[in-house]
Formats: sequence, C-alpha cells, structure tokens
Amino acid sequence: MPEENNNNKKKRLEAEIRQMEIDDVSAVYHLGEQLFTSEEFPILYRTWDAYEVTDYFTSDPSYCLVAESDGKIVGFILANTIEKEGTAWKKYGYVSWIGVDEEYQRSNLGQRLYRRLEDRFEEDGVRMVIADTDAENSKAIGFFKGLGFSVRADHVWMAKTLKK
Repeated sequence: MPEENNNNKKKRLEAEIRQMEIDDVSAVYHLGEQLFTSEEFPILYRTWDAYEVTDYFTSDPSYCLVAESDGKIVGFILANTIEKEGTAWKKYGYVSWIGVDEEYQRSNLGQRLYRRLEDRFEEDGVRMVIADTDAENSKAIGFFKGLGFSVRADHVWMAKTLKK
C-alpha cells in the first residue's frame, strides 16, 4: 500500500514544460497571486498584476514558459533580454518572475523551468543571466545560488507612500 502512494505522489509531481500561450495568462496571474502575498512578499505583491504577465507575454513570449500538470498550470517563468552595446556581454537575460505551486515546490520543477529558459537564452546569444530579489528572500537566493548564480551586491529598493 505505501508503495502505491509513492507512485501516485510521483505521478502527481510530473509536469510538462512548454511555451506559454495566450490562454495561460490568467492561470499564471492567479498562481502568482497565490504565491506573492502581501504578508510574505510585500514588494513583489505590489508589482504583481495581470498587466505584468500580459506585458511579458506580448513583448517577448519566447521567454515565457509554463509547467502544466493534468491540465493545470503549476509553475511559470517570465523573462526577457536586454541588449547593451559597448559592454563585455552585449546581451543579457533577465529573469523577472518565477513561481511554482506550493505542492510542486522542492520537486526540481523550478530548476527545470529555469534550465529550459537558459537553453533559450543560449540559443539567442545571451552570455549573462541576471536575477534580483529582496535581500531577505532566502528561498529565492538559495534557489538561484543552487543554479550557479552568485550574489553581486545587496539591492536596496525604496518606496514612499504619498498622502493626498
């Protein structure tokens, strides 16, 4: 009996990684809403909205990937490229958003999403990939370090609420 449960669990964690499609925009947005809560990630929460997902999808869809399992979007990665003439690297990849359904976290799905994205970056001549996160987001920092990223500098993000 326990062996059967392990097989069911393993099957449940299987997911196909594919190019994001227009019909996925809503599901990606709602998954992000579940993950980027105001309590846990106040800065991410402020910038995550449907326009953010739509903007990445319409501006550079080849760098928008999803993970799908049993017809449900269980993960995503949204990125773009930045070209800077006169720099050593010329073309950079920028990972803006990555999210994995809580049930699928710690199953290597995030790594699989990133590696597929990195393959696309390499095909397109990207030589350096950049990602940023809150200095206190230890999960994200550990995730990216595990993929070979190094911390270049602490990032300070400041905000001021204006009273009318």
